[in-house]
Amino acid sequence: MSTNELKYKIKGNESFSIREGWLAKGIFALEENKYVFSEETAMDNLGVGSKMVKSIKYWLLASHLVEEKREKNAKHSLVPTQYFGEVVKKHDPYFEDIFTLWIIHFYITADIEFNTVWSLFFNRFNVTDFTKNAMVDKLVDECNKIYDKGNSLYNSIDSDCGVLLKMYTSSEETITDPEENLTSPFSELGLIARGSERSSYMKTRPLYSKLDRLAVLYVMTVNLPDDKISVDIDTLLTQDNNVGKIFNLDRNMINEYLDRLRQEGFIELNRTAGLDMVYISKKLSPAEILEIYYTQSETEV
Repeated sequence: MSTNELKYKIKGNESFSIREGWLAKGIFALEENKYVFSEETAMDNLGVGSKMVKSIKYWLLASHLVEEKREKNAKHSLVPTQYFGEVVKKHDPYFEDIFTLWIIHFYITADIEFNTVWSLFFNRFNVTDFTKNAMVDKLVDECNKIYDKGNSLYNSIDSDCGVLLKMYTSSEETITDPEENLTSPFSELGLIARGSERSSYMKTRPLYSKLDRLAVLYVMTVNLPDDKISVDIDTLLTQDNNVGKIFNLDRNMINEYLDRLRQEGFIELNRTAGLDMVYISKKLSPAEILEIYYTQSETEV
């Protein structure tokens, strides 16, 4: 797709990050009524305000947990995606497993047309320490390289940057009501932290104990063309939407995950003569990787 054909979506979230319990609330509501987000009773059924209804719908779509079906009766239904939403509904319906959050994070950040600011931040904002103002200025510049909108999107990008930072950093407030809790579950990923200076932030490496090696394999697999079974480590590190960019991993961390995947027979490595090539031992579908993880996780409990 050429840059002229690209679309963008900014402020689709109604200025709300994903709150604790929202995704489960949306999935269970859709299980009862697949048209719930198209009906006037949505606020009553979901127990939230009108903007929150729109935000929950947006995040369900952004997460690739559901997809929209346009039907003959002109009503739009939302149904779980077979490759992801159905598997999550089966194994982790309350989104208690951080592995699920990592895969959702991947889908949110890898879709530049639906989550423009998220995609540009993780893929194009190659800065470790930053302020929100610097972040906004850079993402406006990056957006204009693609869409050439000048400063017309500045305020909207500024709003989305604020939502993104709230989503990935812990709130300083302690609130007992989950509906009022400003801390998003995605702060648990450990990808953004508050800096030492006031109003500053840092991109941070995730803890090895929190990012499972099968999440890395999942993203590698999704990015690998159907006719390919190999990829070089530089591509994993520097390619947009791949594990280095999306998970804030450096080369050493990528190699650590690759060694684990090799030991378990998922991949083979060739580091001779500076090749640094990864070969997929058995090409699994993304859904198969999810089933392997959740099955192993349930067995260990």
